Amino acid sequence: MSTSSTQPQTRTPSDSAPARLWRVLTPLTVTGWVRGTALASVLANLLLVITGGLVRLTQSGLGCPTWPRCTDDSWNNVPEMGIHGFIEFGNRTLTGLLGIVAVLTVLAVMRLRTEYRDLFWLAILLFAGIPVQAVVGGFSVWLRLNPWMVGVHFVLSAVMIALAAALWSRTRRYSLPRVREVERLERLEESDPTMGRLGAILLALTGIAVYLGTLVTGTGPHSGDATSARHAFDAVMVARMHSISVWLTVLTVALGITLCVRRGWAPGVRAALLRMVGVLVLQGGIGYLQYFNGLPIWMVELHLLGAGLTVWAAAAAYDRMAVLAQPTRRETALVHTVTAPEWRAAQEIAGTEA
Repeated sequence: MSTSSTQPQTRTPSDSAPARLWRVLTPLTVTGWVRGTALASVLANLLLVITGGLVRLTQSGLGCPTWPRCTDDSWNNVPEMGIHGFIEFGNRTLTGLLGIVAVLTVLAVMRLRTEYRDLFWLAILLFAGIPVQAVVGGFSVWLRLNPWMVGVHFVLSAVMIALAAALWSRTRRYSLPRVREVERLERLEESDPTMGRLGAILLALTGIAVYLGTLVTGTGPHSGDATSARHAFDAVMVARMHSISVWLTVLTVALGITLCVRRGWAPGVRAALLRMVGVLVLQGGIGYLQYFNGLPIWMVELHLLGAGLTVWAAAAAYDRMAVLAQPTRRETALVHTVTAPEWRAAQEIAGTEA
């Protein structure tokens, strides 16, 4: 009778839990984790818009009367400051959440920076935007909620949402076959410069509408604090200017959908524009309702959320239209969706075996 003994298995450093976690956090291909961090970036910046609106609408803008501390003697709010201090300090703590998401996003694309430079630099811009946003917010407090500075603060949030939306759109393009199918990247003959120009106009009009919206808000009653200054504009005039910019955006989207049908643009372009229609209809409806009902707080908050969703939809539509408008961009994206992931996977296997 023979007895067999099992040899103990030796674990290599690459099999350790920290090593496995590191490979998940810093993949060599565009994985679900990469897409997840990009989506988290969009949602985190949308959350900042929501909480920032809550600060202003509850008159809590100076709940923490100084910056970067909450008071001269404390980094956080104290009970004597009441609900306003709690709301403002809670909004400030979101910077930490944004920072965590930004760090994870940079890590997710760090080892992709050679083949996917666009993803890497979008992640870097999102990371760099956080301290810029914080400083602008600090200036808003120092200037006692000057409406011009508060407007800049919101526009920066819109830019961050647009960058995150572009990042999320591209991670999906590079890793999901169904996205490649609806975009028809391989059909270079479908490239149309008009598509790219229309996408740029759509994004620009959305930006103008957002900016004019900050002027409407800066002229209205929701200042963030009873002692804060307001714009001296005629409220009806700036509201009409904002409305005109939104209607021009709607007409641009309608033109885009018409061209999708007449010129046979990819189904993905039509889908992106239809999403834009849905967001604009919802946002426009809320805008008119709040205007004719005396700007109730809950409607204004919904309108702020709608502004963020509009920027998200416009940035995603522009990213798709800009890529599909030019054969060279189509080819670059196609290489990323086919060649680069396979090459990266081979590199990962080779690195593990080494």
